[in-house]
Parts: sequence; structure tokens; C-alpha cells
Amino acid sequence: MWATHRGDFVDTPASVRIVLTMAFRVRSLQRGELDSFLTCFQAAFAVDTDAISIVRNSLMNDPYFHPDRIRVGLLDGHIVSIAVILNRAAYVGNYVATVAGLTAVATAPDYQRRGFGTRVVQDAVRLIRQQGYDLSMLTTRLPGFFSRFGYREVPKVNGYECPASALSRLSVDPKFTIQKLDYQQHWPALAALYHNYSQGRTGMQVRDMRFWETWPRRGTFPHGFSSELDATGLVAVAAGQLVAYLAAHSPPEQRHLSVTELAHLRGHGAAALALVQRAAERYLRAGAGRAILHVGANAPILRLLEEQHVPLHIEVGPGLMVLIPKRSWVREAGFRNVGDAIENLFRSPAPVVWYRDGY
Repeated sequence: MWATHRGDFVDTPASVRIVLTMAFRVRSLQRGELDSFLTCFQAAFAVDTDAISIVRNSLMNDPYFHPDRIRVGLLDGHIVSIAVILNRAAYVGNYVATVAGLTAVATAPDYQRRGFGTRVVQDAVRLIRQQGYDLSMLTTRLPGFFSRFGYREVPKVNGYECPASALSRLSVDPKFTIQKLDYQQHWPALAALYHNYSQGRTGMQVRDMRFWETWPRRGTFPHGFSSELDATGLVAVAAGQLVAYLAAHSPPEQRHLSVTELAHLRGHGAAALALVQRAAERYLRAGAGRAILHVGANAPILRLLEEQHVPLHIEVGPGLMVLIPKRSWVREAGFRNVGDAIENLFRSPAPVVWYRDGY
């Protein structure tokens, strides 16, 4: 899920609110305040120190990080409310859309229900508009709260589910050599492969060299932080060339196969099938009953799986919300108006499927 949200931001009566918020202000995170930000995050989401380490590493190693995009609400100089804007870009056909992911929206428990969260989100949306983003996206269990700021709720494709056993029985071409993914050795080839795979494919994140150079330090798969996380990375090689890669894991709370990264060179969809089959065999032995493929709705592998009669079920969840703060790009991307853009991007057979990086 893109964004997280904690706290009930029901406004208090105006006369009371004036007294409560006189010393409250919103600004960007300043040097030396990261620990205070993380303390507020931990209190709001009730997470352990391992989770906080993931958040810290994700922020410190985000190649697009800027302190202005971390908005903090301070009461008498203490951080009590927070929001983070993730700076990303995505392909919408041949158009590259700038995307602001709104995440980590939270208020410390002792300061909820005072309107502090509302003011921090208002400030974040102001900055998103000011910086000219094409899209802003988040996920939440409180859509009514974010609708106040112009966000519209749309269906969220979580992935494509099927029995892990069905993937293990795939008929694959034996000409591919499958190896363990070695990031230090393979990352330049991964970057070139992903660039080839993602071009013009709606919903794929734009990844520049800064992304690939910092990928391991951010703890993304197959470089998980948790020792309980059963993660693996695989590559397929044909005629000495890396033609496909996959990253997968099995969550500790649910023993299923979760494929989080899958890409291949054009014309090498069979190599992706071979990787999926190998991953399914591995996790099936570990007790995985089902598999979830986190791929876009227009991913070529879906057609290949259907040809082999794999029973795919679309997992659609609520809570994805989108805001289009800048409208000039809509026609450039081939849409008639904002409503048409949302309808085609999120409700068509090929929706944007967006996954946050890091935390």
C-alpha cells in the first residue's frame, strides 16, 4: 500500500481549536530532527524498532529524498504530526508522469483529534500543487478524510492470485540457465533490462541509475531487512545474456509466494515463465499454498499464464486514492479530460498498479 494513515482528525469546535493550535505550526524537517520524526512515527503506528530501522534506511537511502518533502507539525517545538511526500515518476503510455506519493500520514496518540493532521496534509497538498506534480497517490482506510483535499478513491489491483502448485507445473523452455541474483554483479544488466521492459508500459515506475545504485541500501527485495523474511532473487540467462529477473519472498505472517519484481527483455517472456516456475517450486516445498504476482495488468506474462490454463484471480482492494493537481499533461497523454484520465488509468483493464519503494 502506498500510504499509511493513523489518527482520527475530527475537528474540534473553532473556539477550542484556537486555544489548542496557537503554538502549532507546519514546516519541513530540519537537520537533526530525524530521530524526533521517527519517534512520532513509532508512537503513531505502534511498530517495533526493526520497523523503525527500515523507515530510517528507506529515508536515508532514497535517491530522490529532499527534506522539504517531509512535512512535520510542531506543537511547542515538538513534532507531533507528520506526512511524507515520495518523489517518483511513472510511464503513462509514452508520457512520463511525475508522481507524488503521500505516505506516513500520522499524529502521535496524545495529540489526535485536534486538527493537527488536517493542517499537515493541507500543507503537503499545497507543496504537491506548488511543485507541479502530475499525479498524487496514496492508500488509506479513511478515504473520507483525504477526499476533503481533492483525492478520489479508485480500485486498487493488489495482484494476481493462483495456486502455487499451478505455477510449479508450467511447461517451460529448457534453453534458459537460471542463476541466483547477485546484485553487485548483475545490477547494470538489471537496469538495462528494466528500461527495455518498462518503456511505454502504463504504470511502470521510471527508474534511473540513482534508483539502481541505491536499491540494496534501501532494503528492497531481494535484500530484505528481516531475518524472518524468506526472500530470493533469480535471473535467467540465454546465450550469455541476462534476459529476465525475478524477486520473490514469503511473508512471515502468511506462508505464500509473493512475486514483487518480474521483468524480461522483449521476446523473452518464456524466460519469465521459467523463473516463476522455479520460484513456485522453491516456495511450494516451504509450504506456500498460493502465489500472488504483483505485476501490472498489461504484463505479457499474464497472457502466457492464461495460455497454460493457470487459474488467475485478480485481487482488488479499496483505499487507493488519486489527485491530479496539474491538468495540463492530461491532453498531452492522450486523454480528453481529468475524468477520462482517471477512468482509463485506474478502471480500465490496464490500470496503473503503483507500489511504494522502501517503507
